[in-house]
Amino acid sequence: MINNITFNGIFNTSNGNKISFRAKSLSNDSFIKSEETKKPEDNEFIKWAKANNFKEKGIKAALSEENLLGKGFSHSVYQIPNNDDYVLRVSRGCLDLKDVDFSKYKLIDTEDKNLTNNYGQEIALFRADNFEMPTVAVLRKQNGISNGNPPPSAIHYENGDLREDELPYETTERKEHYAKCLQFLADAPIEAYYSLMDKFSELDCAGYKFDYYNPNNFLLDEDRGTIEIIDLDKMSKPYSNDLGNALWALTDIEYLSTYIANSYNENEPKISDEDKNRAIENTITVIDKYTKAMQKSGKKFTDEGYEFMVYLLRSFPMSIFLQTNSQSEKIEKLRNMGLID
Repeated sequence: MINNITFNGIFNTSNGNKISFRAKSLSNDSFIKSEETKKPEDNEFIKWAKANNFKEKGIKAALSEENLLGKGFSHSVYQIPNNDDYVLRVSRGCLDLKDVDFSKYKLIDTEDKNLTNNYGQEIALFRADNFEMPTVAVLRKQNGISNGNPPPSAIHYENGDLREDELPYETTERKEHYAKCLQFLADAPIEAYYSLMDKFSELDCAGYKFDYYNPNNFLLDEDRGTIEIIDLDKMSKPYSNDLGNALWALTDIEYLSTYIANSYNENEPKISDEDKNRAIENTITVIDKYTKAMQKSGKKFTDEGYEFMVYLLRSFPMSIFLQTNSQSEKIEKLRNMGLID
């Protein structure tokens, strides 16, 4: 089954700390900072790690197979026992973590105070002076199921062989998960899409690029009915995320052809025509809600988004949504809707 990597959590910071000074009668007047008013550590994870001696006694135990939450294209993510607010992320190529002496590592505060929402962002880093040693990132934890299916490149080696513990791209479990995610997105209230636009606005202002190449980088919070974002890259700010490419990832449009295709495995159950039609209808509904949210927030597509222009705009659901098969007519209709310049 698809790995449900969750990255949710509540983050609180302390601020407004006062620094007081007191005069002391010495041969020469001087001011000495009060010991009682030293600025406390305002990174909640670092405070917790120090209080629980995590670097020396906890991190190695956390980075064990039993705590593995999931694997992406290049990283593995682990839960932290007795801490439900954060997770650990390491490079997928790190194989000998049990031999690493983490007590010699430095715990570095990397939290960006410009981000007020939870994007599963990095807030701290365990790093050794020796750059050849593996680095361990601490991320805020998110709740939700991973949207859609990862691209084939994430589950296969470069030679085409399927990675260990990965299901084939066209397996029934993946198809069922894809359909479940589309149904959630179609049923989600329009407010979930308004909120998503607000999140992209914050990322743009703070200078973060959303990694849209993997549909799994959207998380669907079934309890709150929201669409969450994970996996960010720091860029210069302000930055402009491509909302067309993001919609390509949200719909997981490239999996649609796999979903509706008949399986070559006779033992795999067939997807009914009703389910195939529902997937197409749900995709159209997602496009409709997403574009309405864009209009409300004054956001636009660009013609520079490769995945949007080449795959999503030419797709069957987009043709139905815009009521034309012509690429130029589609762009003109989006322009008339105020969605593209």
